[in-house]
Amino acid sequence: MRKKLFVIFIVLPIIVFAQTADELNTQYMLAQNYIQEAQFEKALPILVNLYHSQPSNYEYFQTLNQTYIQLKNYDASIALIEDKIAYLPGDINLVGLLGTSYYLKGNDNRAFEIWDNALKKFPKSEVNYRIIANYALQLRAFDKAIEYLKDGEAISQNPQFFAYDLANLYSITMRYKEATEQYCLILSQDPNQLSSVQSKILGYVNKPGALTQSIDVVKKYDSSKEIGFKYILTRLYVEAKNYDKAYDLYKEIDSFQNNQGADLYNFGKFLYDEKIYKMAEKVLKDLINKYPGSPLISYVKLQYAKTLDAIVEEENNAQVPAWKTYYAPIKNNSSNVGKIVDAYNEIEKIYPHSEAANEALLRIGEIKLNTYDDLAGAKDIYQELFTNAPFSVFTAEAYEELGNGYLIKGDLISAQNCFQKIADNGRFPEDKRNYAAYELARITMYSGNFPKAKDYLKAITNDPKNSSANDAIELSLLMNTAQNDSSNLMTFAAGEFLTDQKKFNEALEKYKIVSRDPLKLMLQNIAELRVAEMEIALNNYDSASVQLQRIAGEKDANIYADKALYLLAKIYQFGLNNKPKAIETYESLLANFPNSLYLDAARSEILKLKDVVNNG
Repeated sequence: MRKKLFVIFIVLPIIVFAQTADELNTQYMLAQNYIQEAQFEKALPILVNLYHSQPSNYEYFQTLNQTYIQLKNYDASIALIEDKIAYLPGDINLVGLLGTSYYLKGNDNRAFEIWDNALKKFPKSEVNYRIIANYALQLRAFDKAIEYLKDGEAISQNPQFFAYDLANLYSITMRYKEATEQYCLILSQDPNQLSSVQSKILGYVNKPGALTQSIDVVKKYDSSKEIGFKYILTRLYVEAKNYDKAYDLYKEIDSFQNNQGADLYNFGKFLYDEKIYKMAEKVLKDLINKYPGSPLISYVKLQYAKTLDAIVEEENNAQVPAWKTYYAPIKNNSSNVGKIVDAYNEIEKIYPHSEAANEALLRIGEIKLNTYDDLAGAKDIYQELFTNAPFSVFTAEAYEELGNGYLIKGDLISAQNCFQKIADNGRFPEDKRNYAAYELARITMYSGNFPKAKDYLKAITNDPKNSSANDAIELSLLMNTAQNDSSNLMTFAAGEFLTDQKKFNEALEKYKIVSRDPLKLMLQNIAELRVAEMEIALNNYDSASVQLQRIAGEKDANIYADKALYLLAKIYQFGLNNKPKAIETYESLLANFPNSLYLDAARSEILKLKDVVNNG
């Protein structure tokens, strides 16, 4: 009997305690709900009662203190923390919180005094300095945080422990020289940090004064044996557009690393990607001469040929009126074209059936098409790809180039066959197959088969992420809204086909027929815009301007009104060289079409034009 009573007496207090804990937890959850709803006044009395019930519960203490802070009752927060410190004098985090409350109250000096005294009183350890520095950092007291981190660094056996934090704070406070010093310290102690250090430095070198300061610091470290400083310095020289110095350093790196030009190749490719073609050509040419037997030589030669190609294309683009929606082909008369073809031919012969050779064949075919207007010659070149590399991504591009070539020549059947080859090959990239489906939709529309054209578009419009989706949606919408106007739609399609063939005069007449229809649906709207675009292609700027002004005036009736105003500004800017009028028209676009897709482009052009006018 006594044993049973003893068990009862033991169990009862446990049950009572469990009930009390449940009640406290329920109250705490209620307070948390009030806090989430920003009803701090309602949460406060609950949290005060909870804290007095269990003053040792750190979570209750922390939540109560945060609530005092939210209510800006800093005196209550200070009293609470001081009461806690009296019980736990060895907790440096409580001292950090106390300083925070004084700082938020507006008493910065008292906050700093509390933190300074704590660091004198507590053991001098790296952790304590970091803890107090973090409290200063949270309050954006950056200079004080730097002071604590530097003090911690001074007593540390591992200065790198503080270096990243110090470097970050120096960059935030625009002390770029000191930031770079810290990053160089990190790299000097741990060469494996090269990637991270380089990324951090490059993250701020575009700020005023940062690049020059960073170069000066890294140059001092470059005399060390650590090759990483040379890599960083080359990138800084590139950022400064001092490519000759960067190249000289890369040659030093190449000599030191003895890796048969791998770093030089990467530098040349980097220059190519950044469109610094002339310097890329020099680097790659030197590399070919210096390391003819390098394992990378096929890639180097291909990159060299592509660079020569890009130089010619850049020269050609300078003559192209890219501001126009459509324009006549520009004849490429560069004397370097033959040298480019020779370079590609060499790659194809030395490394047959490689991806480098496949890309070389693609580029030769492009030159035949775009420079020499030699469709048959391009087809012969591409046939090697079709036969020997049917699944290469370059083969998909070859079919695409050839298909576009046939469209320009007006051969719909051959063009359709090319794009169908892409669409049917599941091993080609999805974006290529989507583009092919879009072109097939256009081709079948030209043939008058509108239902089949819609079928091609369905697969593309169902996936809005693909790159052809917007064009497909617009074409699908056009055909749907014009499905009861097949005669005009057929005329419009004929105009589009003529536009593909660069027959702008003939296309203009087709678009005029559709635009004159009084219905003024989407089909008529786009036909009106095409009339202006054809006039621009034919350099008839006055008549194009009249047409665009009329479309822009139909703000609520024509969905292309904003585009018309944008094109009108382009005519003033490039066609008529009337900069003040161009600025005025761009500003009209901003004022009248606040949701236009052309706003960012218009703002950018306004800034450029005003800069030219002000400095002209």
